[in-house]
Amino acid sequence: MLYNLPQRSNEVLQEILYTSENIVDTFLDKQYKTLIKLAKIELLSFYDTLERDSNGRITEKGSTEWVTKIAILENKLISILQGVDYNVGINNYLSDYEKIKQLNYELHTKLNGIVDFDKLEESLTQKERFITSKVLYELKQGGIKLNFVEPTKRVLISAITLGSSITDAKKQITELYKLNDETNSNRLKSYIGQVARDGVYSYNGAINQTIADGYGLTKYAYLGGVVADSRPFCKKYHGTEIEKKDLNGILTTYLGSPNLSAGMFAVSPSDYENNFLTYRGGWNCRHIAIPIN
Repeated sequence: MLYNLPQRSNEVLQEILYTSENIVDTFLDKQYKTLIKLAKIELLSFYDTLERDSNGRITEKGSTEWVTKIAILENKLISILQGVDYNVGINNYLSDYEKIKQLNYELHTKLNGIVDFDKLEESLTQKERFITSKVLYELKQGGIKLNFVEPTKRVLISAITLGSSITDAKKQITELYKLNDETNSNRLKSYIGQVARDGVYSYNGAINQTIADGYGLTKYAYLGGVVADSRPFCKKYHGTEIEKKDLNGILTTYLGSPNLSAGMFAVSPSDYENNFLTYRGGWNCRHIAIPIN
């Protein structure tokens, strides 16, 4: 069933969506620039440790000392992720979650007449801690190593074992960190953006899940943004009203199909159903499932 949000409520929803994307974009731009700046400082020191011939070609491959040098660099890159300069951006990003909460409360006051949110704080705080801890893990320990530390190491190990010149090694690192002219992104920046977006929209979802549970709301308006690569579920249910009682059947159908489940989390239909307002269409999803009377 199609669902049209009342005008005043829709204005607040648009503010939620705008604020959510603005938080992500602001964080992503600053965080990526900070990370690359800090990495380049460490790399400049690393280049100076490499033995080279009169033509500037790296001559480390004849010994095993370069292995130790790479290990030292790896530790320094990991230290960047734990340092103050890198983490100040993450802390600022997480503090912006308060804006998201207040806008969601405003939406539910206008849409559902809810004014007492104090009773929800304990439950919401637990969900917020979980989301925050996941964001911190992914940006400081988890996938960030796979998308930042490991690719950097691979480029340098290749340059060393092939006996490339320092100039060529620097060019390869520059190419690794280079942003695509059309998308203004690359693998690393895309990863940081995905983590940031998933955090913000999961928090939107956690607020809505807490309100739905606290006030017994069992209908959801599936609203938000559709982009070129939106997954099948989001295209199908965008702008519709979904009843909780229908969710299990819908999710069983979608999760049971490799094509229909594209982009969705690989969990059981019952798990997805219980966390639908948080999971929504899966990773990097720009939709919000709003509980309605």
